[in-house]
Amino acid sequence: MSMDRKEAIKRTALIMGGIVFAPSALGVLKGCTARPGVDWNPQFFNTDQARLITDLSDIIIPDTDTPGAAAAGVPAFIEEMVSTAYDEDAQNQFLSGLDAFNSLAREAHGNDYADLDPEVQYQFADDQNRAAVGGEHLDEEGTAFFLQMKELTLMGYFTSEVGAKETLRYEKVPGRYEGCIPFEEVGKTWAT
Repeated sequence: MSMDRKEAIKRTALIMGGIVFAPSALGVLKGCTARPGVDWNPQFFNTDQARLITDLSDIIIPDTDTPGAAAAGVPAFIEEMVSTAYDEDAQNQFLSGLDAFNSLAREAHGNDYADLDPEVQYQFADDQNRAAVGGEHLDEEGTAFFLQMKELTLMGYFTSEVGAKETLRYEKVPGRYEGCIPFEEVGKTWAT
């Protein structure tokens, strides 16, 4: 019995069982890809939501010696994923999580997340990450918004051209398989 790549990814998503992972895998299968550019015109998110997603994705993967999430087109990728790969319930769950995240920022710092200083944004995001890993701020499905946002950011970044070619080690046609190579010799994790 043979299995094609899409079927293998679908089965892996089912085995992993992740409520968050499955919609993301299906979005990639539908062809959602990050398109580079900091300036994007949101169609599904309102302007405030788009600003929050842009700032938060750039806190998760900032500009360093390689471009960050926003420059790699991750915010537009997240919008495409949520608007096309998520069903209506999952979309509403994501939007509720986004609003709750912003409300927590407003309660803690007196301003919307996108209007906070970058240092305060980073510290608040770090606190939310720790809380999410600790099982706090779960929605009715038992999912933490921040972990879902991190997953979408990482998926969008590492499936973008910038993530695959500049951050990971990319070879269009890799050479022979060598299963045991010291990481120091390779220098980067493989993109493909």
